[in-house]
Amino acid sequence: MTGPSWREGHGDLISVCFCAEVGAVRAALIAVDASLQEKGIDRDLRDRAQIALAEACNNIVEHAYPVGDTIKAMIGLDIADDRGGLQITLRDRGLPMPDGQLPGIAWPAIDPDDPLTLPEGGFGWPLLHGMAQALCLSRQSGQNILRFHLPRIATHRQ
Repeated sequence: MTGPSWREGHGDLISVCFCAEVGAVRAALIAVDASLQEKGIDRDLRDRAQIALAEACNNIVEHAYPVGDTIKAMIGLDIADDRGGLQITLRDRGLPMPDGQLPGIAWPAIDPDDPLTLPEGGFGWPLLHGMAQALCLSRQSGQNILRFHLPRIATHRQ
């Protein structure tokens, strides 16, 4: 596993590329947080960026790349400061999202009387929908491109 590879940005705060592996994602998120802190981004926005990026990147690792597909398994990340918050773009060359659509905002069913049935997954996309604005997915030239905006002030949507 190698660390993130910083790329020359085009007015971005951060432009980085890293392997689509759990350990590489974690290392990249730590480096991204340190970079955002150096650039004066406040703690609340950095914390929300960490949560949103962890959810999105881990979904790419788990679902976009077939097991063993390590040669092209990369994630590109660009973060720009647009005064109102952070504009985030993630790119990967993995499998397309089923039906080319983002998963919805519905939370997984939970039986409060039986905590042993708590689902292992299914919380990431509803969480991301709730935190982000202008969440959109496209596929261009074999690339998945996920874009979203994290506002400076947290919004809580239901």
